[in-house]
Amino acid sequence: MQEGELSVEAIQEGLNTSVVGRRVVYLSSTTSTMDEARREAEAGAPEGTVVVTEEQTGGRGRFQREWVSPVGASLLLSVLLRPALHQLPRLNMAATLAVVRTIRGVTGLSPRVKWPNDVLLGGRKTCGILIESRLEGEGVAYAAIGIGLNVNFDPGGYQEIAATATSLMRETGGPVSRLETLRGLLRELDELYAALGGAEWMHREWRGLLETLGSRVRVRWGDQSEEGVAVDVDRDGNLVLERADGSRVTLPAGEVSLLG
Repeated sequence: MQEGELSVEAIQEGLNTSVVGRRVVYLSSTTSTMDEARREAEAGAPEGTVVVTEEQTGGRGRFQREWVSPVGASLLLSVLLRPALHQLPRLNMAATLAVVRTIRGVTGLSPRVKWPNDVLLGGRKTCGILIESRLEGEGVAYAAIGIGLNVNFDPGGYQEIAATATSLMRETGGPVSRLETLRGLLRELDELYAALGGAEWMHREWRGLLETLGSRVRVRWGDQSEEGVAVDVDRDGNLVLERADGSRVTLPAGEVSLLG
């Protein structure tokens, strides 16, 4: 499972990024890379610090769901950034595009995206993204992007995710270098983060990957939900839903279910 493939030196060798990966923290095991990124941020770690681990004992996805990740088989990381407040809404687009571009470059596969940031191959989830931030005054103290990418394991062996998840190995038919994939991901994220300010092309590229658009969906958040047709996403990545009565509502986040 290539457990020894990753190290700080191997990850940073020839990386040549401007921000992302300038500092790398490698851990054999941790509760969650997001927990570690938060501690790093509060200790004053530099922007671009990347926390990578082989095992998460308390890994979580969106809505506090457990993230299944056999030791040494996935990429489990968090990236610490300090964006401007107006850049924060587009951080999701940059992270999602970085994953999609990386998968294309390493495997030749063509991922799609389920709004807002589930990366899919053949309709099954191969990567989850979680973004947490802390505001301070009128600015952003820090933001952390958590990424869990299924690389070299078969989710079919895990009953709880067998029907909904996949991996790069499962889709390509053979093992994929986690090191090459991680280094590609950090380079892509570095490039996209630098363009975060006002690049309209980023919105267009991300929008073009969304398989959610045009579908009738239910969006849930907390104990609330909305149903309608997903007609668009605005420039900040919010989903525009058209209800049955023709009215529209804009939703910043939520869990999407297809209604047929």
